[in-house]
Amino acid sequence: MALAVVVWFIAGMSLLVAGIVSRATVDARLAQAHLARAQAEAAGDGAINLLLADLLEGQFAASGDAPVGSYRLGEWRVRVLAMPTAALVDLNAAPAQQLARLFRDYGKTAGDAAPALAASVVEWRRTGGQQPPRSVRFDVVEDLLQVEGMTRTRLDDIRHMVTASGGATGRAPRLEWVAARSPEMIAREGLPETGSAGRRGAGGRGATSYRIDALVELGGRHWLRRRWVELGAGRGSALPWSSRRVEPARVVGGAP
Repeated sequence: MALAVVVWFIAGMSLLVAGIVSRATVDARLAQAHLARAQAEAAGDGAINLLLADLLEGQFAASGDAPVGSYRLGEWRVRVLAMPTAALVDLNAAPAQQLARLFRDYGKTAGDAAPALAASVVEWRRTGGQQPPRSVRFDVVEDLLQVEGMTRTRLDDIRHMVTASGGATGRAPRLEWVAARSPEMIAREGLPETGSAGRRGAGGRGATSYRIDALVELGGRHWLRRRWVELGAGRGSALPWSSRRVEPARVVGGAP
């Protein structure tokens, strides 16, 4: 009996130690993930500020292309692309035909599902999904998930091609051009070719509103730091630009 008690005691202690080790391992991995995200955000923010300074100083040709730059901050290389929001699909203004093409060609929505999903988006803007209906706006891209038929996978497929404000109002968005400049494409193939240094006002011919993507190579992965920016000092800001939204860093693409 005493031997059995000892054996059970040893087994219990072994399980306890295994549990402590497992918890410590999980905590260590979480701490590493938080550290990597913090490093990616710091490096991404620094590189975004450098590109904005270069843009305002006239370091990009006024070619209508998106300003791009590659910067090294300490041990990290950061690739940055400033996408004019005027090139993106405006979720609050795009007609159903534009949305259907977006969902069909880039959102992997086949057959009649693409026009149906586009119609659901237009209906949501009109009614807000409520009774009695009331007109509403998409405040952020993620609001698309409130539309019936929209899934997280479909949203991720088109996320880099849409905006909730300042999109291609009154003219067709540049879908193919934007698709070739997605973060995943840059992670795989590098930055696209763009104009040489030249006059101020590059990237969208005098654009003042940008979505800026910074890709940080860190820990064998690509981290995306995304910021939505308006040129011109905001209230209470000493900088010649203001940030409308800053998204947490997330991993995209494959290994560098």
